[in-house]
Amino acid sequence: MPEELLVKLKAKVNPEWKLAFLSTLIIGLLTHFYIFVHRYPNHDGLHNLYSTQAMVTSGRFFLGPASSLSSFFDLPLVIGLLSIIFLAFTSICLVYLFNIRKKLSIVLVAGIVITFPSVSSTFAYMFTADGYMLGIFMATLAVVLIKKYKNYGIFLGAFFVCLAVGIYQANLSVTLTFATLWIIHEIIYSPISLKQIWGNILRSVSMIGIGMVAYLVVYKFFTRFLAVEISSYQGLDKVGSITLNQIPVRITQIIQNLKTFFFRGIFTSFDINLLEILNLLLLFVLITGFILVGIKKKLFVNPGKLVTLALCIISLPFSYYIAYFASPNVFYHMLMVFGLSSVYIFIVLMYDALDDLPKLKIEQITAWLSTALIAFTIFNFALIANISYMNMEIRYEKSINFANRLVDRIEQQEAFDKIEKMAVYGNVSMYSDLTSKVIPNSIPEMTGSTGETLFYKHYSYPELINYFIGYRLEPVTNEELESIQQTPEFQNMGIWPQQDSIKVIGNTVVVKFEQTEMNE
Repeated sequence: MPEELLVKLKAKVNPEWKLAFLSTLIIGLLTHFYIFVHRYPNHDGLHNLYSTQAMVTSGRFFLGPASSLSSFFDLPLVIGLLSIIFLAFTSICLVYLFNIRKKLSIVLVAGIVITFPSVSSTFAYMFTADGYMLGIFMATLAVVLIKKYKNYGIFLGAFFVCLAVGIYQANLSVTLTFATLWIIHEIIYSPISLKQIWGNILRSVSMIGIGMVAYLVVYKFFTRFLAVEISSYQGLDKVGSITLNQIPVRITQIIQNLKTFFFRGIFTSFDINLLEILNLLLLFVLITGFILVGIKKKLFVNPGKLVTLALCIISLPFSYYIAYFASPNVFYHMLMVFGLSSVYIFIVLMYDALDDLPKLKIEQITAWLSTALIAFTIFNFALIANISYMNMEIRYEKSINFANRLVDRIEQQEAFDKIEKMAVYGNVSMYSDLTSKVIPNSIPEMTGSTGETLFYKHYSYPELINYFIGYRLEPVTNEELESIQQTPEFQNMGIWPQQDSIKVIGNTVVVKFEQTEMNE
């Protein structure tokens, strides 16, 4: 009976797992409630209010199925709750993977997972967020399976690696990062031998290798046998074409990206914010704690383990930014760096491994500092998320109000009754210090949630008008844009908000926001 099954399942669930799940759920709702109960689409969200997420052309063959549980409609509350549940399972995976035992440690890890800026940035693309969070869970679960099942964990893990990367290629970084962190944790805190450690490394490499081969097989199946043309976005059409002389450039980019994420205000012209201050203090705690652990665990007297540990630490930045070595045209943004959360998680793991009553004063100070700083960091991540959501609200309100003004101007045209299509040249400027300077200067670069308006391409204007104002206008094609641009009527138009910046040409209303050069 169902009741009996539920009782059996409840008996098998560890208290630590329950705490991880509930902590993620509660902190997640408190942090992201703002965006769950409002609809503030970004430029992508405008044309994905209903979408099957069939992203095979971008190599994301499993994104559609992964997003289907919430239907193909953009339902913020449903998608948001599912996303939190998937991240709650991710927290459970981390608790199991690292044998986290202290209640405070579990709550802190859950807080990092659910508030990390990559999560908040993904919620700017709410229509697909649950699929992406499922991908993070699968990428983490793959490492758990390697640990739990010695014999066939490689193949189970490879299966989930294939699916996770099939949702979003950046999930390869998640698997690589947590696999590496698991090895580092085993070297430092586990009594296992060097041979066993390298056995785990080889099994992890094999799992990831098999998973990526499976992904490439599916990738080739779609491109070769189903004649799917792969998109050029993020250099997907040039995967595998990176050359040796580009590797030093990529390493420089990795160093720059790490400096920007953790210490942006220190190395750039941006203000130094709370995040940079916390990260500086956490760096001190990390180095201090690492030295203490090294001495206490006598890592320095075991050359084999020490060299392996050094190799793992050196490899971590490459795991974070592994896509740099897949294609010469890859660029990283906030959605792609969830693996960086491992830095904060490792600090929690160091605290978790401390004795309940450490004898050394320095250990007691480090314990208090690490937990307090991580707690403040989680709170700061939550603030960053809500500032981002505030920007999304302002951006949406500005865009919808401008669209109303634009429709009013369109309806004043003499040939109003002939209009069927809309052609837009350039982009409207709605600058404000708050959204263009103050907010971007106060938070990390949150992909998808910053900016002044929702208008991204020429088709964004009719999309917003169609969906949110109820006046149907079809966007013109790129060929029609070119054709209209050649006409004398277009060349004689003024620039918005001049009276002649809107004109009806044929059955198309033309809006000119910027001066454009006529193509020869």
